[in-house]
Amino acid sequence: MVTVAIFGSSVSAAHAVGSEAAADIVNQRAASELDRVAGAGTANQVEGAVDGAVGTVKRGIGTTKDSLDMDSSADKLDGATDQLKGKVKRDVGRAKGATADAADDAEDAASGVVESIKDFFN
Repeated sequence: MVTVAIFGSSVSAAHAVGSEAAADIVNQRAASELDRVAGAGTANQVEGAVDGAVGTVKRGIGTTKDSLDMDSSADKLDGATDQLKGKVKRDVGRAKGATADAADDAEDAASGVVESIKDFFN
């Protein structure tokens, strides 16, 4: 069986051996690896971009249904919700990245202070 991992976004993922829990684990590991390789918060930013794109498509479907005189309110609402969810996830990802950068900067500064003190007493 093939497993498709899309970081738990609103795009449904195939389930490994029919287990939703297994699919969640695969998604979490993929997100952790992406964050490790590309930097903290990257997985959230990718999820947010996917959710935003899905929301745009859903809103487009709603607009198309409007032009065909079909009920489109659910599609438009779902689309707007997904777009908002995507924006929030992107913002969370950016915040995680900024936090990790600030922590690295603080660690570098602290190391510099420690080295300066060692040099002073040597």
